[in-house]
Amino acid sequence: MDTLYIEKVAEEFNTHFKKKKIVGYDLTNNHFKISIEGKIFTFVLTNPNGILIEKGRIENRTLLKRYRNLFIREVKTLNCDRIIVFKLVKITVSGRMENYQLIAELTGKNSNIFFTEENGKILFRAKEALTSARETEIGKIYQPPPLNKKAFKEITFGKVTPEGVEKNLYKYVAGLSPLNCKEIAFYMREGMPLEKAYQTFMEKHKISKTAFIYFKNGKPKILTTFQYSCLSGIEFKIFEEDLSFIKAWDYFTRENRKSDKIGKIKRELSKIIDRKLKAAENRLKQIEKPEKLLKEAEEFQKKGELLKYNLHLLKPGTESVQVRDFTTEEDITIKIDPAKTPSENLNAIFKKAKRLRSRAEHEKIAEEELKREIAWLKALKEKVKELENYEGLQEIKDSLILEKRNKKKKKTKPFREIILPSGKTILIGKNRIENEILSLKVANPWDLWFHTKEIPGSHVILRLERNETPDDEDIETAASAAVFYSRGRESGKIKVDFTKAENLKKPPGTPPGFVIYRNEKTILTTAEKFEKLLRNNLIRFQNA
Repeated sequence: MDTLYIEKVAEEFNTHFKKKKIVGYDLTNNHFKISIEGKIFTFVLTNPNGILIEKGRIENRTLLKRYRNLFIREVKTLNCDRIIVFKLVKITVSGRMENYQLIAELTGKNSNIFFTEENGKILFRAKEALTSARETEIGKIYQPPPLNKKAFKEITFGKVTPEGVEKNLYKYVAGLSPLNCKEIAFYMREGMPLEKAYQTFMEKHKISKTAFIYFKNGKPKILTTFQYSCLSGIEFKIFEEDLSFIKAWDYFTRENRKSDKIGKIKRELSKIIDRKLKAAENRLKQIEKPEKLLKEAEEFQKKGELLKYNLHLLKPGTESVQVRDFTTEEDITIKIDPAKTPSENLNAIFKKAKRLRSRAEHEKIAEEELKREIAWLKALKEKVKELENYEGLQEIKDSLILEKRNKKKKKTKPFREIILPSGKTILIGKNRIENEILSLKVANPWDLWFHTKEIPGSHVILRLERNETPDDEDIETAASAAVFYSRGRESGKIKVDFTKAENLKKPPGTPPGFVIYRNEKTILTTAEKFEKLLRNNLIRFQNA
């Protein structure tokens, strides 16, 4: 925040709150609050600094207790710097006047609040100042931060160029920021000499009653005291009401804190998802290939079949037997257990083949589940990257935390996966994020998508083979499931729209889970059909 903007904020405090009382103070997590006339003003002492305004009174009765109910005599900035000074007066019971100062240094990472006597003796500071340039301990005389710049009129300039002004003027002139100098340089490029450009800039600043916020990528990035010509073409918002500069800074602070919160939760979620993704990919690498297991099972099955017709060759104590494979006309050596009878050896080989087939089936299911989990996590990671809605991100975080808490129980997986009596699979989203990823990332273009018409509910996907035409029974069941997992479950007959997943689209900027669609058909149904299948255990849940 530049000095000129803070100057306007000080002017607003002076205009609107002179002769008003500060009735309370509070300090929590680098947020220093003062309560004036039913409003609470918060100075944010982190980097970047900010001001927040809200209605109410401060309940803290201990901080600066002796200095409550002081009248504001004057508010101004100090030393052409980012420092607001509240000149305060206390009228004692005897009628004597005591003068104090509340000093808000809004200087970036070294921001602080000091409360001093009239002579500058420090009575309170919000945080320890880590600097050797001045003494800031309690009991010392307050000294403002050193400022090695001069007023514009005190500086003698040689030959100047707009480029030089833009890059260097703020280094020498007190109260100017790089952006201020960019605006002055713009006037010079329009033909004004430096002094005229500076005077024009300062006059616009002086007479302005409105604050401007400029945006970059939809986020507030710059606060100015009037409309800057050098920022032409950039989206902006004007604040024209009372306390426009304070309210604009409040808006700027809140929006950027929201942005910071979004950035923080995004980084946190990315780490969680990356860990889960790495773990799932490692588990996938350890899965035995079903094809390999099935090949081994076939070999043992073949050996068993060959041995079955050559049991007479097994002699007591024999460790192997050689038999002819009539399909290849080759001899095969089969190892056997000399401690077992021929029939026991034969049964052991067939059992081995059966176990291998069973393991192959198990590993195939595990492999498919891991691939689905990996696809889901990758889609979730992409969703986290693109999502700029804090509530949506928090919803993802809550679901991941819930999964972590339930890790000792049966592991929960994304989506409800249900096998219908026909053998077809339907997938059902459990929340807004799952709905969106299921419909737009997981579903094949030829799968059918179902959703209750104009009623909130889960997205339902009926899995199909490419070019497959689903039968009416499966369509009715999937539609009934959409009603069952919607707010219309108890409302009797409900309209359900369905269409191919390729007909879905998400408009930019819409909330999580929101999609539009075309080429839909509509079916009128209830939740009863799906409920009946549930009661009769005619459907099987893969994922609860």
